[in-house]
Amino acid sequence: MKFVIQFLAILVSAFIVQLFLPWYSLAVVALAMGYFFKSNANFLAGFLAIALLWFLKAWWADAHTVSDLSTRVATILTVKSKLVLMLVTALIGGLVGGFATLTGALLKYKRKMRWY
Repeated sequence: MKFVIQFLAILVSAFIVQLFLPWYSLAVVALAMGYFFKSNANFLAGFLAIALLWFLKAWWADAHTVSDLSTRVATILTVKSKLVLMLVTALIGGLVGGFATLTGALLKYKRKMRWY
């Protein structure tokens, strides 16, 4: 249950923050959620939430525009498919979100450690 709540919190808060701030602001959101939530699957929650968010945003932008920009970018990157381009976008965003969430969780763990 903690995983689902953390997943939804990252997804919703990253969506809201990315409406107003640049793409890398999601790392701050994911880091904060990793710090505040106590879960065993921090990386997976951050990875899945941000990957789903970026895939849906890429699909939404492609589906609701009249241009063929995504097809042209896919051709330039030699992937030949809009879907593969969207999956690569989701993978990159997921890695950023996953590592940021894991970093937040490890900062909390590091703070609790005692050195004596």
